[in-house]
Parts: sequence; structure tokens; C-alpha cells
Amino acid sequence: MEQMPGYLAARFNGAGAPNEVWRQFELIAEHCDRTKNRKLLIDTTGAEAKISVTDRFHVGEELEIFLLHGIKVAFICRLDQIDQKKFGKLVAGNRYVIIDTFSDIKAAEEWLLK
Repeated sequence: MEQMPGYLAARFNGAGAPNEVWRQFELIAEHCDRTKNRKLLIDTTGAEAKISVTDRFHVGEELEIFLLHGIKVAFICRLDQIDQKKFGKLVAGNRYVIIDTFSDIKAAEEWLLK
């Protein structure tokens, strides 16, 4: 994790199971609380996990932790990682999580810092 101007950035790198990612969400949310960050950028461009529809559903569910901590979340992903149907975003949105997904860091930062 790295403190950036106006937000905290968390990066996922390497291979791993999708459930390992969402298990980190609570730790990240707690770190945001400790550092008084209410805006978070999660960078998955270095991650190599294959994400199924079921995985996207679980990720969307687990993102609710950020709502409980009052954190706005921007995901930055490679184009091949982005679900064009944005199923995970829909699941998270149904839980009132403020989230969006981007392939461009500048667009993610602009949205996050609004």
C-alpha cells in the first residue's frame, strides 16, 4: 500500500486465487481507517488470477466492507481483466458500495478525487 495525494493505493501482484484477494479487503479497509483515507485505488494490473462469474459475485459481495468503512473505491485493471458486463460492480452497487473500474489511471484518479 502506498499513500498518494488524496487517496491510498493498494496493489495486487502475481498469481493467486481470487478468494485471497477479497480476504485482504478487510485489512485494506482497516488500514484506510488508521490513515484516515476515505478514497482507495486498488490496482490489479499486476495480478494473474483468472476470475469467473462466481468469483466476480463474491468480490462484489466482499466489497461491502468498504461501505461499512465509508470508503470510495476505484479499481484499475488491464483491459483483459475488465468484465464488460460489470457484474462485480453491479453486485457491489446493490450493496451501495461506491465503486468503479477503469483501465486508465488518470480516469480512475479523476473519478476517485471528485
